[in-house]
Amino acid sequence: MVVLPEFVDNVIGIYNGKEFVEVQIKPEMIGHVLADFSMAKKIVKHSKAGVGATRSSSATSLK
Repeated sequence: MVVLPEFVDNVIGIYNGKEFVEVQIKPEMIGHVLADFSMAKKIVKHSKAGVGATRSSSATSLK
């Protein structure tokens, strides 16, 4: 659904495939599709490898 000028300053719930995300419509959003404003995929944040993740980590102590 395309954002129309009548939607400005309203809060709309957009389903991203898992849950509804509330988005406040702003004037810059007019003409865009509502799906553009709901993130369907979560951004992956990598951390360091855990114990046992590499062969060299077996030589290190657990404490």
